[in-house]
Amino acid sequence: MCAKRIDDTGSAGSGRPPRHDGAPGAGEVELRLHEPLTCRTAPAFCRAVEERVRVAPRRLWINLEEVKASDVVGLAALFQTVRRAEAARVPLSILPSAAVYRALLNAGILDDLPLEGPGSGPALSIPEPHGERPEAHPSFLVETARFGLRPPSWDEIGIFERWANDPLLEQMVGSQLLYRCRHLGPYHPDFTAQVLHDPTALTLLVLPLDAAAGPVGFVRLYNVHLAEAFAFLETAVVQARPLRAGWGIEASRLLLAYAMDAIGVRRVEAKVYAYNVLSVNALKRNGFQQEGVLREARTYDGQRWDVLVFAMLEHEMREQRARDGFPYLGFWGPDADP
Repeated sequence: MCAKRIDDTGSAGSGRPPRHDGAPGAGEVELRLHEPLTCRTAPAFCRAVEERVRVAPRRLWINLEEVKASDVVGLAALFQTVRRAEAARVPLSILPSAAVYRALLNAGILDDLPLEGPGSGPALSIPEPHGERPEAHPSFLVETARFGLRPPSWDEIGIFERWANDPLLEQMVGSQLLYRCRHLGPYHPDFTAQVLHDPTALTLLVLPLDAAAGPVGFVRLYNVHLAEAFAFLETAVVQARPLRAGWGIEASRLLLAYAMDAIGVRRVEAKVYAYNVLSVNALKRNGFQQEGVLREARTYDGQRWDVLVFAMLEHEMREQRARDGFPYLGFWGPDADP
């Protein structure tokens, strides 16, 4: 990631001529990202944006022409960047790559961003970006005294296959993510892209702080609507002991606190089978309110069962996180509103 102030000739300080129409000119700043725009790089990206906005350039150019992959957190950071620039009255232009354009299209926020340049429109035969392999031992995005949440490493993706073939998990959760894993395999490029670089979902492993312990499950936000600020929650803690210890409940709370700050989520929905009393009680303990019933929408054990619809609103999430004592987990500094 780098930023350049543009000189009076309209070319960058390195002397490289601009590669797009409407090139940066005098008093303008270009911030260029070379790596994937994901939950890993979003904090540094937002810090760089804040530094450039603070000097009040005539225009800020966000150059993403070399970005090959992004996820929903990275897109949320870009979405928030537009609002930060507007609040500071700094004109902003975004130069997306074809891969970023496709991600923004899938995320449904093309109309909300000031896109310019050759990558700002549809191109023929854009391949789905599968990105790069994640680092071998990634650090936690967020953590408590007992466990942390983080994206899986490349070697850990294989554990989803075991979960996908767990009959109890299929019976209780019915995860579409695990369904795709079961039929495609954990290292199929479509599945790895969905786990690692999904523009509408965030999948994080739940890991004890004990270095010797492996993942005990995952939490996931999916069908994330950045413009409307809502998403769906899925929690799958699959080992009996952590389940009894309430890790699924705590992991869900931590994910929601992170989602409020990093993604801007203000409403979260969850669906649960009526016979899954454990998950129904967990949602209620997390502050979710039942909003409806999908009558007889599930077949199990020869019977038709209801699917219960729960949701949690912004003020309810704030009340829950206040009880948990979670700090601000976003990208814009400790003075930002959580």
